[in-house]
Amino acid sequence: MFWLKTRIIEGRGSLEKLKKEAEGHERVLVLSSNSMKRHGFLSEAEDYVTEAGAEVFSITGLPAEPSVETIEEFLPKVREFEPDLLVALGGGSVIDATKALKVFYDAPELEFEEIAFIDRFSKPKPVPKLKTRLIAIPSTSGAGSEVSAASVLKKGDVKYNIVTPEIAPDVAILDPRLPMTMPREVARNSGLDVIVHGIEAYTTKVANDFSDAMAIRAIKTVYKWLPLSVKGDEEAREKVHYAATMAGIAFLNARLGLCHAMSHKAAWLGPHGLLNAIFLPYVMEFNAKRSDYARRRYAEIARELGFQTAKDLIEVVKELNEMLGVPTLGELVDEETFMARLDEMAEKAYRDGLTAFNPVEPKPEEIKELYLRAFYKE
Repeated sequence: MFWLKTRIIEGRGSLEKLKKEAEGHERVLVLSSNSMKRHGFLSEAEDYVTEAGAEVFSITGLPAEPSVETIEEFLPKVREFEPDLLVALGGGSVIDATKALKVFYDAPELEFEEIAFIDRFSKPKPVPKLKTRLIAIPSTSGAGSEVSAASVLKKGDVKYNIVTPEIAPDVAILDPRLPMTMPREVARNSGLDVIVHGIEAYTTKVANDFSDAMAIRAIKTVYKWLPLSVKGDEEAREKVHYAATMAGIAFLNARLGLCHAMSHKAAWLGPHGLLNAIFLPYVMEFNAKRSDYARRRYAEIARELGFQTAKDLIEVVKELNEMLGVPTLGELVDEETFMARLDEMAEKAYRDGLTAFNPVEPKPEEIKELYLRAFYKE
């Protein structure tokens, strides 16, 4: 099955379409990153909402990694304003936070622990029908949250998912002017996230022809354009911005795998896209050794990029990381701190819901070995 709830509006200057989307609404709440306020896009969005005849209220200052506590902090403001339209203006974290706020605003009786995917061996309570419309306007090019049915939140030092079609945005506006504001490191990390999304979505147990098409196009686009995007090239930034959404559509349908499970449970170490890039070659090697299916699928991607084998693709991923200056795990954390958390991370990654979609079912000790290989760069 392939589905997409979100209507996509793209193109330079497409932020202006917010005016038409806001028509017929009375109170519009905009959740924005500080960078969107700083670069003037928040005030531009507010003007469009006002021109549509709606009252607008904006909240800024959401943290880079939203947590359950973040939602609890901002929820009273949302309830007090009583919006009939939510607008998320910012990176994947802002969009994920807005999705979670929508859940607890529309269904205040719910608790995070009862609806979140804490692990793959427990079944969360289903989220009921939600009524408030949501428009996502991404400013970074990586998470794919503008089309996905997931909200990733931290509880403690670990990330968990709320997954329901009810939080997939109704509309995504992809204006390539916004990602031009990304600092070099954010452009790199978010772009690497896209290629990991594509490769994992293409190789899960539930991938299909339609998700494959989106995954392959995203991978090829990022492979070609990310190095230029990191340098600030405008055309490259636009290409990668659209590729991020394509990869989001791919994993919305095909899900993700072990690399993401490991990144979620190592969230305390650094930015999500960066961790994905670090873990990916090791996960690919593990999958390729154990699964004919994974090896064949990696080879198919390799041929799309002008190479031949699964091994070639793994080398391509390593070379891209090296070209873009991706650090080792050992450069992010000291050995003693890492070792103290290793067993816990491996066990939680094993229990993560995304591990179920990986082409190979890993044991906790095998995941532990992958973490160690990434740390020592073996």
